[in-house]
Amino acid sequence: MNLHHATGKVARDALRALLVACGIGVVAAGCALAGRGPEEEPLNLEITLHVRNQNFYDATLYAVPDGGSRTRLGVVRGFNEETFKFRWLHGELRIVIDLLAAGATYTESMPVTGGDELELIITPDAHRRR
Repeated sequence: MNLHHATGKVARDALRALLVACGIGVVAAGCALAGRGPEEEPLNLEITLHVRNQNFYDATLYAVPDGGSRTRLGVVRGFNEETFKFRWLHGELRIVIDLLAAGATYTESMPVTGGDELELIITPDAHRRR
């Protein structure tokens, strides 16, 4: 056995081991990507709330789950519109509308899931409803 031949065999064995290792990496990467189809989008847990305040008073809005504590969403100035995006993992949602210097009112509880878009109109007489 000559040295050249032995070196060639060692080189072939090393190359074969490298190709096997690379092949395993490519197969593993392909399996990881195979779980997601091209049409699948990432899970959206955000709710979009479009608010139109037709009332004179500024409104501070809170998201409240059934039996849970409220989360402040933000303020909609009188006679203005705002859009809020927030994560919601609780299922049922109620919006508390706290009108500056006029008291608070709230929406009915409704089932929501991530990706939902809701529209809330605060009417001119909302401060009279409690």
